[in-house]
Amino acid sequence: MIPTPFVLQQPLTARSPGRWNVQLRYAIRLPDETVELPAGTWLLALADDDLPHYRLADGRMVVLEAPLTAEQAAPLTDPQAIAALTAYRPLEQAVLEDWGLHVDHIDHNPPFRLIQCPLCSGTDFVTVTFAEAWCHNCNAQFNVRHTAGDPGFVVDVKCRYAWPQAARYLLPRTDDLLLTMVFKDSGDPLDLVHSPHCHRLDCTPDQVALTDGQDGPLRAGLHACALGDIYDWSFYGQVPTVYHPDRHACHNLLWPDGRQELWPCTAFAPVTGFSWEDKQQLESVGAMLRNDVPGGRYRDGLLSFLQHLLDRPRRAAHIGHRSLWPHRKHLKEGEKYLLHRWLLKEEKEDGWVTAAPVWLVVTDISEDKYSYKWQVVRDNICPYCGQPVTAEEIARQVDSKQAWKTPHGYCRETWQRHNWQPGLFASGEQEQIKEGTTEPGS
Repeated sequence: MIPTPFVLQQPLTARSPGRWNVQLRYAIRLPDETVELPAGTWLLALADDDLPHYRLADGRMVVLEAPLTAEQAAPLTDPQAIAALTAYRPLEQAVLEDWGLHVDHIDHNPPFRLIQCPLCSGTDFVTVTFAEAWCHNCNAQFNVRHTAGDPGFVVDVKCRYAWPQAARYLLPRTDDLLLTMVFKDSGDPLDLVHSPHCHRLDCTPDQVALTDGQDGPLRAGLHACALGDIYDWSFYGQVPTVYHPDRHACHNLLWPDGRQELWPCTAFAPVTGFSWEDKQQLESVGAMLRNDVPGGRYRDGLLSFLQHLLDRPRRAAHIGHRSLWPHRKHLKEGEKYLLHRWLLKEEKEDGWVTAAPVWLVVTDISEDKYSYKWQVVRDNICPYCGQPVTAEEIARQVDSKQAWKTPHGYCRETWQRHNWQPGLFASGEQEQIKEGTTEPGS
């Protein structure tokens, strides 16, 4: 239906359309409001629903019980008036077309017209070109900020409120873990017109080179020649500790051998919180017990417990920038990556503890939408590079001088340091490993 503009010949009473406001399991019906329309009001007829809808010159939408008749309104003929009325875009349409975002009204009361700042009691609020957004599919939180001076932007992602059933990556619900990508020094990748500046051999006037969206931070269908410096998602932050309030979420993790675990408990690392002096005193207590107390199961048990405490990190482990983020192209339909645990390493120089994530590939076998159950499919994701490890690569002997040109050549140092071994492969690969030099089992 082509929008048709009208001008009222006589006053009318219309109403604004009600709408549904849906938040998870709850829905609120917002009531209609009457709108008085004096003669001379401009109306733009929109696509018919159950009842005819019209847009006013100020952008408001109204509903009539029946379409306008010739007695009530006449066609609007002034060219400038028609251009102004038909050029109007509501906020939702403008934001979607210009910024690629959907506007979701949380409530009919605008929050920033009602609240004041809890820190300074200020009532002036500002948004930087929609610098905060949420994924409409999985509910991940996005924040946009400037680069360090180059043209472009930086995007940070928090996953604390992400919905597990919609996400392809399963993380503990914490703000301690972050993702960041950088986009800078680029042209306009939305301009799909070939130009003399296009540099790719597969970019032609008939069909410009497009991104495929298979991996990396950018979606499919962008002009690849217009892209500048793109830094893929960097996974970093701090390993969440056992004292985190979201540790006790109950997700059942099922292994093929019948074992069961509660996740995300496995992804929270224990820490002592001891100072260097505290640790020294505990070591002294252990030395006295060994030297002064006769042997026995009580002494041995106490010594074992003390050593267990001493082996724990004193503070949360650090995940450095550019930590691996496994590629989703290695996942089959219905598969997800699950962050299972961490490989921890204490740096001797300064006492800092670094961490490398251990990922599993799982599928969703939940019985209902209120509880989560994941079936482990593979645990052969390399903790150093994030690529799958095959049985052939495990069994192959690697010359240290040729490591640079061998698959996973440099990864083996991490495997040996943490005694990491992949344990689950596709059918038949377990036998191939047993015939090689490495036994499976993580």
